[in-house]
Amino acid sequence: MNAHALLTAQGWRGTGHSLHPTSDSNGLTHHILIKRNKDGAGLGNKKDHKQEAWWLNAFDQALKGIDTKSGTMKQTLKGGALEKITARNVATKYTGTRGLYTSFIRGGVMEGSVNDPAASLPTPPDSGAGTPLPTEPDSKTKKDGKREETKEERRARREAKRLKKAEKEALREARRRAAEKVEKKKAKKAERQAAKEKLKASETREERRARRDARRKRKDAKRRVSAVK
Repeated sequence: MNAHALLTAQGWRGTGHSLHPTSDSNGLTHHILIKRNKDGAGLGNKKDHKQEAWWLNAFDQALKGIDTKSGTMKQTLKGGALEKITARNVATKYTGTRGLYTSFIRGGVMEGSVNDPAASLPTPPDSGAGTPLPTEPDSKTKKDGKREETKEERRARREAKRLKKAEKEALREARRRAAEKVEKKKAKKAERQAAKEKLKASETREERRARRDARRKRKDAKRRVSAVK
């Protein structure tokens, strides 16, 4: 990615200028410098990473100083790097409430296999070592590998199925009642409209005028009542 071209496309004025569109007083005009430690660590330093593995180097040095020729393990190395790390003047850095050793979990003691004569013998190819023993088939496992459900699981599955079916029936019944209600409203409206048309066809001109006057008076009375309220 060309960062210079990308920033220029977004409105940057170029090298030596901040990201502000008009003023260099806001923001940085130079790149951020990388702070390096006194030990030489950081970007751009060519340092052997194996030197950083101080614990691995000390542990490896201590293992190489163990003599097993006599049949028992004996430490022949004196004053190695591991002893220097565990010395009193250095151990304060790794022990205590905030020391490095508090991050480790204490485990058991590893037993050696030097005195075991069978440990040095190679395992023959046809010995069957590592072959798992045949196990009895589980009574709750079907032939296709799926586990057979218990009585409680079967009862719970059937109860969930019944509740789901009841919900569907209730929803279907509610929709049917809503449709019947709409149809009843339409029938009543059509009936009122037919009665009105029949009344208009049978009444005389004077009766029609009287009916309209009565309706107008009712509207005026309602309007006056609402104005008083």
